[in-house]
Amino acid sequence: MVKDEQKWIRLFEKYKKDELAGRLRFQLADFENFIKARLGGATAYQAAGGYQNLYQLLKKMEIEERIRAIKSSEFNQRQPRLKKRWTMLKEEVEGWSDKDILQLSRQLDLSYFLKRPVQQTEELKQKLFSLADFLKTKSERESASREERSLELFADEKFLSRTAGKKILSNLNLSLADLKAQQYNHLFVYWAVDPTLINNILIMENHSAFIGAKKALAAGIDIFARDFDTVIYGQGKRIIRSFSFLEELLGLEAVEVKTRQRQQRLEALNICYAGDLDPEGLAIYVALRNKYPDFKIKLLGEYYQLLVEESDNFYPCHKRQNKNQKVLAQVLTEFEEQGYNELAAELKQAWENDLRLPQELLTLEVYKKCFAEEERLDEIED
Repeated sequence: MVKDEQKWIRLFEKYKKDELAGRLRFQLADFENFIKARLGGATAYQAAGGYQNLYQLLKKMEIEERIRAIKSSEFNQRQPRLKKRWTMLKEEVEGWSDKDILQLSRQLDLSYFLKRPVQQTEELKQKLFSLADFLKTKSERESASREERSLELFADEKFLSRTAGKKILSNLNLSLADLKAQQYNHLFVYWAVDPTLINNILIMENHSAFIGAKKALAAGIDIFARDFDTVIYGQGKRIIRSFSFLEELLGLEAVEVKTRQRQQRLEALNICYAGDLDPEGLAIYVALRNKYPDFKIKLLGEYYQLLVEESDNFYPCHKRQNKNQKVLAQVLTEFEEQGYNELAAELKQAWENDLRLPQELLTLEVYKKCFAEEERLDEIED
């Protein structure tokens, strides 16, 4: 007799759906650990019947021919004994009725599922009817986030972001756009002289460096003589995920933006990156550049040159940094191509000796000293 039978059956169904996700075989230990976690730990598991209840549950489902112990599996060392490995038994699926198929076919491409009757479950049919009902009135609906549409259609805001949800759409030849749904990008913090005119962008790895550059530009100081009009706070590695927000910021995500228009807009951009002169800071840049090749992101060589000039010495790395030699090779090549051969040599030596230069060396005072003075001299010469 299974104690709290319905509760344990629900736990089994939850394990089957979330953990197995279509797979048939499972480990006894994995299932037991799942139940322990769901019940709140080992103590709660024992209070709910523990291993004895688990044994009764599996034996009941074995009798009902829902599961079967794998013959070649070993027994565990507990009493009463259970096999260590089990498999689900495939349930007989009747498939959908001709009437249901006809109704769904008016809105959905069912060709994938018609070739696979075993997948024609009642649960999937209900999901498809939700999709079909939405598509009937799609023209009257407003756009929504992926999570909002997912909750509306499937009573689960995460469904469309999971593999199962993506697979259903793919098998139906549907996209998020067909559901008037959008996956919103992670946002980054930025400052622009004029948000409607973004052309020359400086990405700063650290917050204090971002603030310093923003204050300098807001004061009219043309740092590095690059006419920067926008500064982005990279938040360390987070920029690798959030940088795609720039497409939304520039209006490049709109459906009506054609490939040629997009390319012309990207070619007009000048995007530079500046961060700590150390293995991890440079690795962020390389990862960012490699993930978004269309944006032609470049290292701001003169920024790193100024870091070296403003420091009396390099600083020791206080924690062990991951040194990727491919990152070093790419950065050295880029510095040399920009004409900073001595800087490349200093970086290589610092890399080998676990030394670094933090961004915080270049403050607003440094910008004023180096660039405001240059601007005054230019005015005098003019």
